[in-house]
Amino acid sequence: MKKRLLAGLLAFLFSVRVLADGLPDLGDSAQADISPQMERQIGAAIVREIRFGDARYVDDPELEDYLERIGSRLVAVSATPSQQYRYFVLHDKSINAAATLGGVLYFHTGLFVAAQSESELASVMAHEISHVQQRHMARMVAQQQNMGYMMLASLVLAILASRSSGDAAGAALSAGQAAMASAQLAYSRDYEREADRIGLQVLDAAGFDTRGMVSFFERLDRATRLFDSGSFAYLRSHPLTSERIGDVANRVQQLPYRQVVDSIDFSLVKAKIESLEQVPEDILTRFAGEPPQRVNAAAVHWYARGRAHLRLNQVADAQKDVAALRKLDLSSAMVDLLDADVHRAAGANMDAVRILRAARQRFPQSSALVYGEIDALMAAGKPREAAALANDQIRFDSADERLYSRLAKASAAQGKRLSQHRAQAEVYVLRGSLYSAIEQLTLGLRARDGDYYEKAAAEARLAELQDRRRELEKQQQR
Repeated sequence: MKKRLLAGLLAFLFSVRVLADGLPDLGDSAQADISPQMERQIGAAIVREIRFGDARYVDDPELEDYLERIGSRLVAVSATPSQQYRYFVLHDKSINAAATLGGVLYFHTGLFVAAQSESELASVMAHEISHVQQRHMARMVAQQQNMGYMMLASLVLAILASRSSGDAAGAALSAGQAAMASAQLAYSRDYEREADRIGLQVLDAAGFDTRGMVSFFERLDRATRLFDSGSFAYLRSHPLTSERIGDVANRVQQLPYRQVVDSIDFSLVKAKIESLEQVPEDILTRFAGEPPQRVNAAAVHWYARGRAHLRLNQVADAQKDVAALRKLDLSSAMVDLLDADVHRAAGANMDAVRILRAARQRFPQSSALVYGEIDALMAAGKPREAAALANDQIRFDSADERLYSRLAKASAAQGKRLSQHRAQAEVYVLRGSLYSAIEQLTLGLRARDGDYYEKAAAEARLAELQDRRRELEKQQQR
């Protein structure tokens, strides 16, 4: 059914002229027909589709933490530092990345494997962030201003499907429309040059090696000249020309030389992603023997072995790997998380809590550390502390489905039914299941186990969601 829907959407898309006359000049986002508020609504719908509807989605908070750190570093020096972004990883061997409406960015695992330096990866991120900053995608679909945001979100998702190599793309291609629709919605050369220019400025201001953009483009260009079996999807949605490469290279030559050392997390993230398609026995064979002398390479050696031993439930061996990794004296939340995971596998849950709690002091922006501590507290039989931590974090991010899911479990473990159903209701809201959310709140209020303030909050939330449901039903009847 989903395949037919995507094919139909793409056929519809081809029937309209997206790149029409009268679009705003480059950089003139004020005249775009799609308002920032609508973009955010579309972005929220795309987030739901990626997280809960795309089988390629890699549900790994560590990877998202890493992208968030690099992205925040780039966004902070951009022209729109207040713009909100969401970063996702899709399990796909093709080299691809995209910026969609609402500041939603996704990156294929193949891109991480292909990047030979952190600056190369950052250059792709800077380019995509610049597309969002200049509202290129918004202007490309701006002519469809009379469509509801859900239809626009579906339209964007259909475009993304046509650019990927998954089953959905195959279904769309079989309809004979996807290639033409994707070609219409590939970024124009003007948009690409603008994203290159602004992205390069952002990359430089953030302290990365600007040569990374040139080296990445040149390597893609050489590879596609020799062989392309669908692995270079990035070039179909981001047309690369020798003129573009030359322009970026000329701009880089005018910038001062900067040598940038890759962070340890870049090396560990690559190692983690490269292991997604490998069985643990093959990883252990690959990293057998003595570790390399270079610190980052040695860290990858012990980290990969530790993760592989954990997957095989060989806890004692994993403990040895982590001990060797710790001797390198690295500052990385990923090392702390592996250490905590090994302690949990050994049954030392409170030791894992202490490791994660100390790590959160050093890395306060890491969501993965928060989730890890909540999970360790639950495993240690301390649901009250787990719920308190989840509630504390929700105050900072009220749209974190992972926190609400953990809060629901912690509340259930304490027998707090109203709290459990309230948290589960928020999970359903974030997943776009309004009716299920209303049902959860109704069940929670029937439990009669919350205090006056909790009941009042639940009743107010229920009334709000019921109003939203009635408005949605009115829209559907129009």
